Amino acid sequence: MSRLDKHNLYELDILKHVEETPRLNNRMAARKLGVSVKLAHQLLKRMVSKGLLHVKEVHSRRWDYFLTPRGVAEKTRLTLEFLDFSMHFYREARRRSSQLCRDLAEAGKSRIAFLGAGDLAEIVYLGVQEWGLDLVAVYDDNDQATFMNRTVRPIRDMSSDGSDAIIVCMYNAGQPMGKQYLPEAVPREEKMTWVF
Repeated sequence: MSRLDKHNLYELDILKHVEETPRLNNRMAARKLGVSVKLAHQLLKRMVSKGLLHVKEVHSRRWDYFLTPRGVAEKTRLTLEFLDFSMHFYREARRRSSQLCRDLAEAGKSRIAFLGAGDLAEIVYLGVQEWGLDLVAVYDDNDQATFMNRTVRPIRDMSSDGSDAIIVCMYNAGQPMGKQYLPEAVPREEKMTWVF
């Protein structure tokens, strides 16, 4: 399996955008990717120099971007890599979360809380169901109101949940299978456990 990095994902997002509309500038790309304007400019410049994009100057303040045949091929390649990586991530997360839930069940820790209510939490929930654990709380600071019919509570409430273990269901998007990821503002607790 090939390894996708952040720049590949940025390129894929830009190629998808340009396929839909030629209107793109540094600020739009920066906002779309969640990066600085300088990095967006460097990415666009590199993609033009690699022959992935053709740029047409409409006037001094507007440039339109178009996919080249090489850009279409690169978009296809990156999409396939992303799908391959996603399937590998899912299979590995499913395997590890099932083992983690088994270990918790065998250790007599049946009351479980999740830190995170995203896609990894959905995968881990399968292991919770498989091993008969009780999901007592879910914490996340996103705008999601519920997770599997449970109210998602703010992370600041995490210390008062009464759980036996907290499974960290968050990951660094730039390195999804990185070891023991925890957002900077969240204090590490002894009862935390990780899938990766």
